[in-house]
Amino acid sequence: MQNKTLFDSKKFNTFAQKLRGYVDGKADTPFEYLVLILIVVNTISLGMETSRAIVEQHGRLLVLVDQVCLLVFLIEIGIKFIAFNREFFAERRIDEKTGEHFLHVNYWNIFDLTIIAISLIASLSYSPFLRTFSVFRSIRVINAIRSFRIVKTLKLINNVTRLRTLLKAIVGAIPNIAWTFSLLAILAYVYAIIGTHFFRDAFPLFFDGLGKSLLTLCQITTFDDWISEIARPVIAVYPWSWLYFATYVFLTAFVMMNVIVGIIVDSINTERENKKVEKDISLEDISSQIQALHEEIAELKKQLGQNTSTTI
Repeated sequence: MQNKTLFDSKKFNTFAQKLRGYVDGKADTPFEYLVLILIVVNTISLGMETSRAIVEQHGRLLVLVDQVCLLVFLIEIGIKFIAFNREFFAERRIDEKTGEHFLHVNYWNIFDLTIIAISLIASLSYSPFLRTFSVFRSIRVINAIRSFRIVKTLKLINNVTRLRTLLKAIVGAIPNIAWTFSLLAILAYVYAIIGTHFFRDAFPLFFDGLGKSLLTLCQITTFDDWISEIARPVIAVYPWSWLYFATYVFLTAFVMMNVIVGIIVDSINTERENKKVEKDISLEDISSQIQALHEEIAELKKQLGQNTSTTI
């Protein structure tokens, strides 16, 4: 007789593989849609808890919603542990281009586990035993820890294609934006030195030193009531200073900001074009594979016909 073990690894691996399709983060199953909806609901409830009036009227309901969301998130992380098994934190993959093996870190799994662990610490504070400790007696500490769960809304970026494309485009545009900001910083530095030398005696509140001058120029760049508070009083004393303010506003607020917007738009268009190319390539690969299969089937049929005629 063969020894039958209670644990069948093959069946477990098959089950885990099927289960993985429900929590792979692609938002293509009812369970993943439920999790996304609860993330939104939990985010709204955490925002409502910032209102004292709402907490006084519906405090118990908000706590119940919070606990239900936490329970579903715990179930999700438990399913992920079973589905990913040893590959929960990282897994070995093969590069399609080079064929080399590499270690792929599952950052979203680690992110989820961290957020759930923090939320659990906050939820445990409601137990009478833990509330004997001074740390857990503070409602502010509890709410501060629980508020970390709002970071889970970032998971929406991974599951919504348009948001993911936008984020990739912004991240791709960061180097060019950084160079633009470097140029903007140099420009502000030059104007701050000029403003300090010309206006510090009459307007020490705005131009007394490099730091104050840079802060004033920052206010001008953001259009924060700069005309009535800064520009008009300075122009009243120094009539030619309109040229100073006009050139700075034109170069920073109009030229530089439009350059930054242009960089982001260009990056978004590039990302969309790359996606289209990837889709075209994948379609070409599928069609070529289908064509190769047709050729192999035709070759097999030919060989079968030859073998049949030889046998006869």
